[in-house]
Amino acid sequence: MKKIILSSALLLASLCGQAQQAPEKINFNKNGEFKIAQFTDMHLGHDQEKNMIVADMIKEVLDSEKPDLVVFTGDITTMDEVSQAWEAIAGELATRRLPWTAVLGNHDDEYAVKRDEIIRIIQQQPYCMIKNIAEGIKGEGNHIIPIYGSADNKKVAALLYCLDTNAYSKLKTVKGYDWIGQSQINWYTHESQKYTEQNGGQPLPALAFLHIPLPEYTQAWESFDTKRYGDRNEKECSPNINSGMFTQMLECGDVMGIFAGHDHVNDYIATLYNIALGYGRASGGKNTYGDKTPGSRMIVLKEGKREFDTWLREKENTEKLNVCTYPDSFVKKK
Repeated sequence: MKKIILSSALLLASLCGQAQQAPEKINFNKNGEFKIAQFTDMHLGHDQEKNMIVADMIKEVLDSEKPDLVVFTGDITTMDEVSQAWEAIAGELATRRLPWTAVLGNHDDEYAVKRDEIIRIIQQQPYCMIKNIAEGIKGEGNHIIPIYGSADNKKVAALLYCLDTNAYSKLKTVKGYDWIGQSQINWYTHESQKYTEQNGGQPLPALAFLHIPLPEYTQAWESFDTKRYGDRNEKECSPNINSGMFTQMLECGDVMGIFAGHDHVNDYIATLYNIALGYGRASGGKNTYGDKTPGSRMIVLKEGKREFDTWLREKENTEKLNVCTYPDSFVKKK
């Protein structure tokens, strides 16, 4: 990892004087599409050889897919040198002038740096899109990224909600993982209703990114009402408390899909009540448990439509895996 960190530091130094700030706005392209690459559970540590496998995979995906935005959905670094690790990650994206964002996982702050400080470190990196963080609510780094229209730089055409699922329960009577808090749900509701009102009362197409899967993931997989794509090789490690985030998204009507990480050998996508619940492909390779080839989930939004394409990409594999389109691919034919 030291070589990766050193090369990143040199890269960032070479970029001094160049435009390093993330764009004020991101837009659908002229074809009315917006492509997102989701990387999750990289678990970058002190084993340079294992880290290089992850780094090579990321380069392969970025070179072949050319996404418009990268989203890291937690458990990215598991080492004391948090700042250097994020500089290394950002350095690779800076060479492409590629906007990116991140949410934290339950392992990101298990070392020397607290969650709020990690978010500050991330925000300082070039091309990071974490802006206007929600204040006064549970979690660190909750934020929204609006995607503007291809022809109208003033009109929001889609939304990305980036939510902190926190880490571990702080209640002695409740074991396991923490959950999205009521203050986060209230914040989401307020923002969703605001954008809906600005859009003439019509909810905008939206996606949500988080680390720990919501409890409804289990129900989505076990439902036989719709089709499923991908693998479920372990039980969903969701919080024991269902705080109602999914219900609120269902009632607000904007979120089409929710994408998580956390469970390294799950990479499926299914639907529940017409909301897609999907995993990324774990990106950590030998840094993590399981024998799945490290990779990424790709998501392509369509301007003006409540629709997206999605598939998985693996290291050293040019084939798109588990290709499907929301919502059409999930409807079972009678």
